[in-house]
Amino acid sequence: MIYYENDVINLTRGDDAAITFALKDSDGAEYTLGEGEYLIFGVKETPDDDAEVLIEIESEPGSAVICFSHGDTADLPVGFYSAECQKMSAAGLRATVWPKLEGGKRTSTANRRNFCLMSEVIRT
Repeated sequence: MIYYENDVINLTRGDDAAITFALKDSDGAEYTLGEGEYLIFGVKETPDDDAEVLIEIESEPGSAVICFSHGDTADLPVGFYSAECQKMSAAGLRATVWPKLEGGKRTSTANRRNFCLMSEVIRT
């Protein structure tokens, strides 16, 4: 199960789950992905350029839903990570849609630890 708390995504390690991103245009109106547009969700231990990407998931074209499968997180340590979601345009242009950049800095404290991988009780 995935839930938000204070702009942090919380996911139990090894769960199959989905998260839908509410997209807005530059005027704040609801935005629906068009033909050929999709989302990419990525997770790193830290937001540093040289940090390894641990999870990278693409949505289906035209969908704002990111689907996690068991194997995406099953072998990762419990803890806080840095994540972001980008919209890819049909022309290949990228735009970060989550998180909001605090003070314009990707490495701000609020954006550094915005993905929490929680321990599961039953591990098979």
